[in-house]
Amino acid sequence: MFATRKNHSRANRPGIFFILGMLFMTAQFMAITLIACAEEDDKNIPRIQVTATEAKSATWALSIPAQGEILPWEVAILSAKTNGVGATEVAVVEGDTVRKGQVLARFDDRLLRAEVAQAKANLALASANLQNANSNLKRMQQLKLKQVLSEQEYDSVATQAAAAEATRAQAAAALTLAEIKLADATVTAPDAGKVLERNLELGQVPQSGAMLFRLLHQNKIEWVAQIDAAELNRVKPGMKAQITLADQTLLSGTIRSVSPQLSSGSRLAKVRILLDGTPELAVNTYVEGTILIGSAPAIIAPANCLVIKDGKTWVFRVKNPNTHNAIAEQVLVSLGRRQQQEIELLSGINAGDILVLEGAGFLNNGDKIAVNKTSIASAVSAGATP
Repeated sequence: MFATRKNHSRANRPGIFFILGMLFMTAQFMAITLIACAEEDDKNIPRIQVTATEAKSATWALSIPAQGEILPWEVAILSAKTNGVGATEVAVVEGDTVRKGQVLARFDDRLLRAEVAQAKANLALASANLQNANSNLKRMQQLKLKQVLSEQEYDSVATQAAAAEATRAQAAAALTLAEIKLADATVTAPDAGKVLERNLELGQVPQSGAMLFRLLHQNKIEWVAQIDAAELNRVKPGMKAQITLADQTLLSGTIRSVSPQLSSGSRLAKVRILLDGTPELAVNTYVEGTILIGSAPAIIAPANCLVIKDGKTWVFRVKNPNTHNAIAEQVLVSLGRRQQQEIELLSGINAGDILVLEGAGFLNNGDKIAVNKTSIASAVSAGATP
Protein backbone atom coordinates (compact mmCIF):
# COMPACT_ATOMS: atom_id res chain seq x y z
CA MET A 1 0.00 0.00 0.00
CA PHE A 2 2.80 2.35 0.76
CA ALA A 3 4.42 1.70 -2.61
CA THR A 4 1.25 2.62 -4.41
CA ARG A 5 1.00 6.10 -2.73
CA LYS A 6 4.62 6.86 -3.53
CA ASN A 7 4.17 6.17 -7.18
CA HIS A 8 1.00 8.29 -7.31
CA SER A 9 2.84 11.30 -5.76
CA ARG A 10 5.61 11.13 -8.35
CA ALA A 11 3.08 11.03 -11.15
CA ASN A 12 1.55 14.41 -10.07
CA ARG A 13 4.83 16.39 -9.94
CA PRO A 14 4.79 17.65 -13.58
CA GLY A 15 1.38 19.16 -13.05
CA ILE A 16 2.46 21.01 -9.95
CA PHE A 17 5.50 22.46 -11.72
CA PHE A 18 3.30 23.58 -14.62
CA ILE A 19 0.90 25.37 -12.29
CA LEU A 20 3.75 27.12 -10.46
CA GLY A 21 5.28 28.23 -13.77
CA MET A 22 1.98 29.66 -14.92
CA LEU A 23 1.58 31.56 -11.67
CA PHE A 24 5.11 33.02 -11.99
CA MET A 25 4.53 34.17 -15.58
CA THR A 26 1.20 35.69 -14.58
CA ALA A 27 2.89 37.64 -11.78
CA GLN A 28 5.60 38.93 -14.14
CA PHE A 29 3.00 40.01 -16.67
CA MET A 30 1.01 41.82 -13.99
CA ALA A 31 4.16 43.62 -12.74
CA ILE A 32 5.07 44.76 -16.26
CA THR A 33 1.52 45.88 -16.81
CA LEU A 34 1.52 47.87 -13.55
CA ILE A 35 4.83 49.57 -14.49
CA ALA A 36 3.53 50.42 -17.95
CA CYS A 37 0.35 51.80 -16.46
CA ALA A 38 2.36 53.86 -13.95
CA GLU A 39 4.50 55.29 -16.73
CA GLU A 40 1.42 56.01 -18.78
CA ASP A 41 -0.21 57.70 -15.79
CA ASP A 42 3.00 59.72 -15.24
CA LYS A 43 2.90 60.88 -18.85
CA ASN A 44 -0.66 61.98 -18.41
CA ILE A 45 0.04 64.06 -15.28
CA PRO A 46 -0.61 67.76 -16.09
CA ARG A 47 2.68 69.71 -16.35
CA ILE A 48 3.34 73.45 -16.31
CA GLN A 49 4.23 74.67 -19.77
CA VAL A 50 7.42 76.78 -19.85
CA THR A 51 9.99 78.11 -22.30
CA ALA A 52 13.69 77.89 -21.61
CA THR A 53 16.96 79.62 -22.35
CA GLU A 54 20.60 78.82 -21.78
CA ALA A 55 22.96 80.60 -19.40
CA LYS A 56 25.84 81.88 -21.51
CA SER A 57 29.44 82.89 -20.95
CA ALA A 58 30.37 86.39 -22.15
CA THR A 59 32.94 89.11 -21.60
CA TRP A 60 31.41 92.23 -20.10
CA ALA A 61 32.82 95.61 -19.28
CA LEU A 62 33.75 96.60 -15.74
CA SER A 63 32.39 100.02 -14.91
CA ILE A 64 32.09 102.69 -12.25
CA PRO A 65 28.65 104.32 -11.86
CA ALA A 66 28.58 108.10 -11.91
CA GLN A 67 26.21 111.05 -12.17
CA GLY A 68 26.67 114.53 -13.52
CA GLU A 69 25.56 117.38 -15.78
CA ILE A 70 25.67 117.85 -19.51
CA LEU A 71 27.73 120.99 -20.16
CA PRO A 72 29.24 122.70 -23.24
CA TRP A 73 32.60 121.39 -24.38
CA GLU A 74 33.65 124.98 -25.08
CA VAL A 75 31.65 128.22 -25.08
CA ALA A 76 32.31 131.15 -27.42
CA ILE A 77 31.22 134.44 -25.86
CA LEU A 78 30.57 137.26 -28.34
CA SER A 79 30.68 140.73 -26.77
CA ALA A 80 29.82 144.17 -28.10
CA LYS A 81 32.82 145.98 -29.58
CA THR A 82 30.97 149.11 -30.60
CA ASN A 83 29.87 151.88 -28.28
CA GLY A 84 26.94 154.26 -28.62
CA VAL A 85 25.30 152.63 -31.66
CA GLY A 86 22.10 150.61 -31.79
CA ALA A 87 21.39 147.17 -33.25
CA THR A 88 19.72 147.31 -36.66
CA GLU A 89 19.45 143.54 -37.14
CA VAL A 90 19.43 140.49 -34.84
CA ALA A 91 19.46 137.39 -37.03
CA VAL A 92 19.43 134.45 -34.56
CA VAL A 93 17.72 133.19 -31.42
CA GLU A 94 18.54 130.54 -28.82
CA GLY A 95 18.82 127.08 -30.31
CA ASP A 96 19.77 128.20 -33.82
CA THR A 97 22.64 126.32 -35.42
CA VAL A 98 25.11 128.64 -37.13
CA ARG A 99 28.07 128.19 -39.46
CA LYS A 100 31.43 129.89 -39.29
CA GLY A 101 31.24 133.50 -40.50
CA GLN A 102 27.43 133.67 -40.40
CA VAL A 103 26.04 137.12 -39.51
CA LEU A 104 24.40 137.10 -36.09
CA ALA A 105 23.71 140.84 -35.66
CA ARG A 106 24.38 144.23 -37.25
CA PHE A 107 24.72 147.68 -35.67
CA ASP A 108 24.11 151.14 -37.15
CA ASP A 109 27.31 151.77 -39.09
CA ARG A 110 26.57 155.04 -40.88
CA LEU A 111 28.86 157.10 -38.66
CA LEU A 112 31.51 154.38 -38.84
CA ARG A 113 31.43 154.36 -42.63
CA ALA A 114 31.87 158.14 -42.63
CA GLU A 115 34.86 157.77 -40.34
CA VAL A 116 36.37 155.24 -42.76
CA ALA A 117 35.85 157.61 -45.67
CA GLN A 118 37.45 160.49 -43.74
CA ALA A 119 40.38 158.26 -42.76
CA LYS A 120 40.89 157.29 -46.38
CA ALA A 121 40.94 160.97 -47.41
CA ASN A 122 43.43 161.81 -44.68
CA LEU A 123 45.63 158.96 -45.82
CA ALA A 124 45.52 160.15 -49.42
CA LEU A 125 46.49 163.71 -48.34
CA ALA A 126 49.29 162.41 -46.14
CA SER A 127 50.56 160.25 -48.99
CA ALA A 128 50.65 163.25 -51.35
CA ASN A 129 52.49 165.39 -48.79
CA LEU A 130 55.01 162.59 -48.26
CA GLN A 131 55.60 162.31 -51.98
CA ASN A 132 56.19 166.07 -52.25
CA ALA A 133 58.52 166.04 -49.24
CA ASN A 134 60.57 163.20 -50.69
CA SER A 135 60.91 165.05 -54.02
CA ASN A 136 62.17 168.15 -52.23
CA LEU A 137 64.64 166.03 -50.27
CA LYS A 138 66.09 164.55 -53.47
CA ARG A 139 66.62 168.06 -54.96
CA MET A 140 68.26 169.24 -51.77
CA GLN A 141 70.59 166.23 -51.82
CA GLN A 142 71.79 167.19 -55.31
CA LEU A 143 72.37 170.81 -54.26
CA LYS A 144 74.23 169.60 -51.21
CA LEU A 145 76.58 167.59 -53.42
CA LYS A 146 77.30 170.72 -55.43
CA GLN A 147 77.98 172.51 -52.16
CA VAL A 148 75.49 175.27 -52.91
CA LEU A 149 73.25 174.37 -49.94
CA SER A 150 74.03 174.92 -46.32
CA GLU A 151 73.85 172.05 -43.86
CA GLN A 152 71.10 173.80 -41.92
CA GLU A 153 68.88 174.16 -44.97
CA TYR A 154 69.33 170.49 -45.88
CA ASP A 155 68.46 169.33 -42.37
CA SER A 156 65.26 171.35 -42.44
CA VAL A 157 64.08 169.67 -45.66
CA ALA A 158 65.04 166.22 -44.37
CA THR A 159 63.05 166.85 -41.19
CA GLN A 160 60.01 167.85 -43.24
CA ALA A 161 60.26 164.60 -45.25
CA ALA A 162 60.51 162.52 -42.07
CA ALA A 163 57.49 164.35 -40.59
CA ALA A 164 55.51 163.73 -43.78
CA GLU A 165 56.31 160.03 -43.58
CA ALA A 166 55.17 159.87 -39.93
CA THR A 167 51.98 161.74 -40.79
CA ARG A 168 51.20 159.21 -43.52
CA ALA A 169 51.82 156.27 -41.16
CA GLN A 170 49.49 157.89 -38.62
CA ALA A 171 46.81 158.32 -41.29
CA ALA A 172 47.17 154.69 -42.35
CA ALA A 173 46.76 153.54 -38.74
CA ALA A 174 43.68 155.75 -38.36
CA LEU A 175 42.17 154.13 -41.46
CA THR A 176 42.87 150.65 -40.08
CA LEU A 177 41.22 151.58 -36.79
CA ALA A 178 38.17 152.99 -38.58
CA GLU A 179 37.85 149.86 -40.69
CA ILE A 180 38.07 147.66 -37.58
CA LYS A 181 35.30 149.66 -35.91
CA LEU A 182 33.21 149.30 -39.04
CA ALA A 183 33.80 145.55 -39.13
CA ASP A 184 32.86 145.32 -35.44
CA ALA A 185 29.45 146.70 -36.32
CA THR A 186 28.69 143.28 -37.86
CA VAL A 187 28.77 140.36 -35.38
CA THR A 188 29.63 137.01 -37.00
CA ALA A 189 30.07 133.47 -35.68
CA PRO A 190 33.74 132.62 -35.05
CA ASP A 191 33.06 128.94 -35.73
CA ALA A 192 30.20 126.52 -36.29
CA GLY A 193 28.01 126.00 -33.26
CA LYS A 194 24.65 126.56 -31.62
CA VAL A 195 23.28 129.67 -29.96
CA LEU A 196 22.97 129.00 -26.23
CA GLU A 197 22.06 132.51 -25.13
CA ARG A 198 21.08 135.82 -26.76
CA ASN A 199 21.24 139.12 -24.87
CA LEU A 200 20.51 141.58 -27.67
CA GLU A 201 17.28 143.08 -28.96
CA LEU A 202 16.60 145.17 -32.03
CA GLY A 203 17.47 148.84 -31.41
CA GLN A 204 19.38 148.10 -28.20
CA VAL A 205 22.54 150.17 -27.63
CA PRO A 206 24.87 147.94 -25.61
CA GLN A 207 28.01 149.23 -23.99
CA SER A 208 31.35 148.01 -25.26
CA GLY A 209 32.17 144.67 -23.65
CA ALA A 210 28.57 143.66 -22.94
CA MET A 211 27.83 140.02 -23.75
CA LEU A 212 25.64 139.59 -26.83
CA PHE A 213 25.67 135.84 -27.55
CA ARG A 214 26.94 132.57 -26.08
CA LEU A 215 27.68 129.85 -28.65
CA LEU A 216 28.15 126.12 -28.12
CA HIS A 217 31.45 125.67 -29.91
CA GLN A 218 31.21 123.11 -32.76
CA ASN A 219 27.99 121.76 -31.21
CA LYS A 220 30.06 119.55 -28.91
CA ILE A 221 28.94 118.76 -25.37
CA GLU A 222 30.49 116.87 -22.49
CA TRP A 223 29.32 114.96 -19.46
CA VAL A 224 30.89 116.31 -16.27
CA ALA A 225 30.61 113.26 -14.01
CA GLN A 226 31.16 113.18 -10.26
CA ILE A 227 33.04 110.15 -8.89
CA ASP A 228 33.98 109.09 -5.39
CA ALA A 229 37.51 109.73 -4.18
CA ALA A 230 38.07 105.98 -3.75
CA GLU A 231 37.60 105.47 -7.51
CA LEU A 232 39.78 108.37 -8.60
CA ASN A 233 42.97 106.35 -9.18
CA ARG A 234 41.10 103.88 -11.43
CA VAL A 235 39.97 106.52 -13.91
CA LYS A 236 42.32 107.82 -16.62
CA PRO A 237 42.02 110.12 -19.66
CA GLY A 238 41.23 108.19 -22.81
CA MET A 239 38.90 105.70 -21.11
CA LYS A 240 35.42 105.24 -22.54
CA ALA A 241 32.18 106.11 -20.79
CA GLN A 242 28.45 105.82 -21.43
CA ILE A 243 25.42 107.78 -20.35
CA THR A 244 21.84 106.54 -20.25
CA LEU A 245 19.08 108.91 -21.32
CA ALA A 246 15.49 108.91 -20.07
CA ASP A 247 14.39 106.78 -23.05
CA GLN A 248 17.19 104.27 -22.26
CA THR A 249 19.27 105.43 -25.22
CA LEU A 250 23.01 104.95 -24.65
CA LEU A 251 25.52 107.63 -25.67
CA SER A 252 29.27 107.04 -25.64
CA GLY A 253 32.17 109.36 -24.99
CA THR A 254 35.85 109.57 -24.07
CA ILE A 255 37.38 110.96 -20.87
CA ARG A 256 39.38 114.07 -21.72
CA SER A 257 40.37 115.15 -18.22
CA VAL A 258 40.25 114.06 -14.57
CA SER A 259 40.26 116.74 -11.92
CA PRO A 260 43.26 116.51 -9.57
CA GLN A 261 41.26 117.83 -6.61
CA LEU A 262 38.07 116.99 -4.74
CA SER A 263 35.24 119.38 -4.07
CA SER A 264 35.38 120.68 -0.50
CA GLY A 265 31.75 119.86 0.26
CA SER A 266 30.97 116.52 -1.38
CA ARG A 267 34.52 115.10 -1.56
CA LEU A 268 33.85 114.09 -5.15
CA ALA A 269 36.10 114.54 -8.18
CA LYS A 270 35.06 115.84 -11.60
CA VAL A 271 35.64 113.78 -14.72
CA ARG A 272 35.03 115.44 -18.09
CA ILE A 273 33.82 113.10 -20.84
CA LEU A 274 33.53 114.48 -24.37
CA LEU A 275 30.49 112.82 -25.96
CA ASP A 276 30.81 111.36 -29.44
CA GLY A 277 29.23 113.26 -32.32
CA THR A 278 26.86 116.16 -31.72
CA PRO A 279 23.97 114.70 -29.68
CA GLU A 280 20.87 116.85 -29.24
CA LEU A 281 20.92 117.23 -25.46
CA ALA A 282 19.99 120.30 -23.45
CA VAL A 283 22.85 121.85 -21.53
CA ASN A 284 22.58 121.41 -17.73
CA THR A 285 20.65 118.14 -18.12
CA TYR A 286 21.44 115.78 -15.22
CA VAL A 287 22.16 112.21 -16.32
CA GLU A 288 23.53 108.96 -14.95
CA GLY A 289 26.09 106.76 -16.62
CA THR A 290 29.12 104.53 -16.24
CA ILE A 291 32.86 104.86 -16.75
CA LEU A 292 34.30 101.75 -18.41
CA ILE A 293 37.53 100.69 -16.73
CA GLY A 294 38.10 97.22 -18.24
CA SER A 295 36.38 93.88 -18.83
CA ALA A 296 35.86 90.51 -17.15
CA PRO A 297 34.09 87.20 -17.96
CA ALA A 298 30.50 86.73 -16.84
CA ILE A 299 27.75 84.11 -16.75
CA ILE A 300 24.70 85.88 -18.15
CA ALA A 301 21.00 85.17 -18.63
CA PRO A 302 17.89 87.19 -19.49
CA ALA A 303 16.60 89.20 -16.55
CA ASN A 304 13.16 87.62 -17.12
CA CYS A 305 14.54 84.38 -15.66
CA LEU A 306 14.71 85.93 -12.21
CA VAL A 307 12.09 85.21 -9.57
CA ILE A 308 11.91 87.16 -6.30
CA LYS A 309 10.72 85.09 -3.35
CA ASP A 310 11.02 85.91 0.35
CA GLY A 311 13.30 88.81 -0.42
CA LYS A 312 15.78 86.58 -2.30
CA THR A 313 16.49 86.12 -5.99
CA TRP A 314 16.08 82.70 -7.59
CA VAL A 315 16.09 81.03 -10.99
CA PHE A 316 14.67 77.67 -12.00
CA ARG A 317 17.16 75.32 -13.63
CA VAL A 318 15.69 72.60 -15.85
CA LYS A 319 16.77 69.05 -15.02
CA ASN A 320 16.39 66.49 -17.83
CA PRO A 321 15.33 69.20 -20.31
CA ASN A 322 15.15 66.91 -23.35
CA THR A 323 12.92 64.24 -21.75
CA HIS A 324 9.35 63.99 -20.50
CA ASN A 325 10.79 63.87 -16.96
CA ALA A 326 11.85 67.55 -16.96
CA ILE A 327 11.89 69.01 -13.45
CA ALA A 328 12.24 72.60 -12.26
CA GLU A 329 15.05 73.00 -9.73
CA GLN A 330 14.95 76.23 -7.71
CA VAL A 331 18.43 77.80 -7.41
CA LEU A 332 19.44 80.78 -5.26
CA VAL A 333 21.58 83.26 -7.24
CA SER A 334 23.48 86.47 -6.61
CA LEU A 335 23.49 89.20 -9.23
CA GLY A 336 26.22 91.33 -10.74
CA ARG A 337 26.37 93.62 -13.74
CA ARG A 338 23.45 94.36 -16.02
CA GLN A 339 23.33 95.26 -19.70
CA GLN A 340 19.93 96.14 -21.11
CA GLN A 341 17.80 92.98 -20.70
CA GLU A 342 20.58 90.63 -19.60
CA ILE A 343 22.08 90.23 -16.14
CA GLU A 344 25.19 88.61 -14.67
CA LEU A 345 24.72 85.62 -12.35
CA LEU A 346 27.59 85.58 -9.86
CA SER A 347 26.75 82.25 -8.20
CA GLY A 348 24.53 79.18 -8.47
CA ILE A 349 24.52 78.79 -12.25
CA ASN A 350 27.10 77.59 -14.77
CA ALA A 351 27.37 78.32 -18.46
CA GLY A 352 25.25 75.87 -20.42
CA ASP A 353 22.59 75.40 -17.73
CA ILE A 354 19.05 75.48 -19.13
CA LEU A 355 16.90 78.00 -17.26
CA VAL A 356 13.18 78.60 -17.28
CA LEU A 357 12.49 81.85 -19.11
CA GLU A 358 8.71 82.15 -19.34
CA GLY A 359 6.55 80.60 -16.61
CA ALA A 360 9.12 80.72 -13.81
CA GLY A 361 6.80 82.77 -11.61
CA PHE A 362 4.33 79.89 -11.37
CA LEU A 363 6.82 77.21 -10.31
CA ASN A 364 7.90 75.60 -7.07
CA ASN A 365 11.00 73.54 -6.48
CA GLY A 366 10.62 70.03 -7.92
CA ASP A 367 7.63 70.83 -10.15
CA LYS A 368 7.33 68.67 -13.23
CA ILE A 369 7.33 70.83 -16.31
CA ALA A 370 6.89 70.59 -20.05
CA VAL A 371 9.59 72.56 -21.82
CA ASN A 372 9.01 73.96 -25.27
CA LYS A 373 11.45 71.99 -27.42
CA THR A 374 11.85 74.86 -29.83
CA SER A 375 12.97 77.13 -27.00
CA ILE A 376 15.58 74.58 -25.88
CA ALA A 377 16.97 74.27 -29.39
CA SER A 378 17.10 78.05 -29.74
CA ALA A 379 18.79 78.41 -26.35
CA VAL A 380 21.47 75.83 -27.17
CA SER A 381 22.08 77.40 -30.59
CA ALA A 382 22.40 80.86 -29.05
CA GLY A 383 24.78 79.59 -26.39
CA ALA A 384 27.10 77.96 -28.93
CA THR A 385 28.91 81.25 -29.54
CA PRO A 386 30.17 83.02 -26.40
